[in-house]
Amino acid sequence: MKKLVTPGQMKDRSETCKLTSVHIRNETLEWVEENVTGNKQIAFNYLLLKGIQSLESTPQGWVIDTIQPEIDLLRSRAPRRDSTDQD
Repeated sequence: MKKLVTPGQMKDRSETCKLTSVHIRNETLEWVEENVTGNKQIAFNYLLLKGIQSLESTPQGWVIDTIQPEIDLLRSRAPRRDSTDQD
């Protein structure tokens, strides 16, 4: 079962969005592929906004010097692929 369903399309992209290029970790992309159904642009924007809201709700703010613990956690929750699985 998918954790995030994002039907529909982004509207008024030329007025509300700016096309940009960012590097996204492979683990993050894998999580999105496994857990999101529908429009990936909406999903990324939603997840980014939820992260911003979380940061804004923390009075002391955050200092990020590595994301490795979060990557390790994401990897540990990923379904294990059997060596016989085919893509």
